[in-house]
Amino acid sequence: MLLLVLPVPAFAATEEAGWGWIETIGRWFNLALLFGVLFYFVREPMKRFFQQRQQRIAEEIVAAQTARAESDRRLTEIEQRMSRLDIEVQSIRAEAREQAEREKSRIIQQADEEARKIVAAAEREISGLTRAAEQSLREHVAELSVRLAGERIRREMDAETERRLIDRFFGELAGTGK
Repeated sequence: MLLLVLPVPAFAATEEAGWGWIETIGRWFNLALLFGVLFYFVREPMKRFFQQRQQRIAEEIVAAQTARAESDRRLTEIEQRMSRLDIEVQSIRAEAREQAEREKSRIIQQADEEARKIVAAAEREISGLTRAAEQSLREHVAELSVRLAGERIRREMDAETERRLIDRFFGELAGTGK
């Protein structure tokens, strides 16, 4: 295209301006030679550059397609999760209620067991205290009985009764049985 546009001023020039056909052809030859040399040296690096650029663009397109496919997959997965979210929430709530009921039952059962243990311990303690009180009462009654018997014996005991008791005691010891 450049070669078609540049010759226009050359045709318009006249001999008076110093532009002749040979000079114009020579300049065009120099220009073509310059472009030819540039093309010769720049062709391979430019070819590699554009091939690498084309390869990078292709890789980026593939990566973008892969990322888009992954995004679409994730979006579909998230939409499915969102659609199941109400069901999952209801399921979690139902499970939480069940766990709360089980925990409540367990706590009540544990409290009942603790109450039975406390009642049993209290009954054992009461039983022990009752036996101790009964034993103490028996000892006290025995002491009182002995003391009252001793007082009665001292009141009713005279020398004759004392002699008869001693004789009878020794008789029983000897086996005579008087």
